[in-house]
Amino acid sequence: MTSTSSTTTRDHFQRIPYEPANDGRVEMHSGLSRHYPTLHGNLVAQPGYSKDVGVVMCHPASNFLSHFLLRAFAEAGVPAMGLNTRYSSNEPALIMERAAFDLGTGVRWMADELGFEKVVLLGFSGGGSLASFYQSQAQNPTVTTTPAGDPAPFAEANLRPADALMLVGAHPGRARVLRHWIDGAVTDESDPYATDPDLDLYAPGRTAPLDPEWVQRYRDAQLTRMRRIDAWALEQLADLERTGASDRGFVVHRTVADPRFVDLNLDPSDRELGSMYGDPTAANTAAGGLARFVTVRSWLSTWSVDHTHADALTDLRNVTTPTMVMSLLGDQAAFAEDSRLMHDALAGTHNELIEMRNLNHYLVDQPDGLSDVVGRLVAWIRRTVLEEVSA
Repeated sequence: MTSTSSTTTRDHFQRIPYEPANDGRVEMHSGLSRHYPTLHGNLVAQPGYSKDVGVVMCHPASNFLSHFLLRAFAEAGVPAMGLNTRYSSNEPALIMERAAFDLGTGVRWMADELGFEKVVLLGFSGGGSLASFYQSQAQNPTVTTTPAGDPAPFAEANLRPADALMLVGAHPGRARVLRHWIDGAVTDESDPYATDPDLDLYAPGRTAPLDPEWVQRYRDAQLTRMRRIDAWALEQLADLERTGASDRGFVVHRTVADPRFVDLNLDPSDRELGSMYGDPTAANTAAGGLARFVTVRSWLSTWSVDHTHADALTDLRNVTTPTMVMSLLGDQAAFAEDSRLMHDALAGTHNELIEMRNLNHYLVDQPDGLSDVVGRLVAWIRRTVLEEVSA
């Protein structure tokens, strides 16, 4: 495992067949995806690379084929594959259970088809909750259906657990993120401008430090709003079943309004004011906001605090493989307390929490940060995984 010149690093595109859903619903409009179900992966490696250990990275809906960590891993001597689920570029239809099956297909491909002796699963950002969910069900399959009642037989899926798990800049779940980011001031889901002025996080004159009692009222209002959408979604699910309709899409307005974006005294870290999108006030009403476009089935599987299965703080209780949680303390999306809670939830004994000072979520304008992060990750892999290979 020696580092070589980046000019020799190569991308190896992977076409990975997967088993599509057979429920008769059309969850993607692409005929290519429907008739030729293929997951796409990109293995980045040096010529003559070792197959002792490889890393797999995946996100529920984002394109990870050119993730910035892949090349850095390869240059450090560890081949790494970015994997896309069937929901890449189709986030509104995302079903976390099916995304986990896709990840399982990629993990097995890494071991059985590409021949890696050990496979390390890396969950970055939103990939953290997917990786935790997958590893939990691979080790202890308990889920049999999606929250909407569709089949999700994990015990029959023959999932291969990863040999180790790394969570980097990860948050504990999409539902937990939205529960803290959704705008608690909204009073009418059909009207993004119908708000309670007293709960407007971005109201002129509201300054940090925020009053703790106000923050608690705001957090309560956020949870109330989440559960209001839950109740509506469950009503719609009943209508779908009654009418035989496949699904129903809807819009969730104003979802970038976490008090931590404007008050650094809340969950203190090295981060700067603002959100991962920049100005949170503008992002709150932008088209690309968190969970902006979604369906009833996807909401219950992905975004519902009370119904999703993909919750790292619960899932990690079943993960006994060696696990490392790396917190980027300059992160404006995955906060320091999230990483500490995930580390505390782990069931195994070979676990480690590493907090990286000042580094932001995407390591933007932090070239030394990338080498520091990958250096720590590779050193951990050598200590916890490769020692087993050579033993």
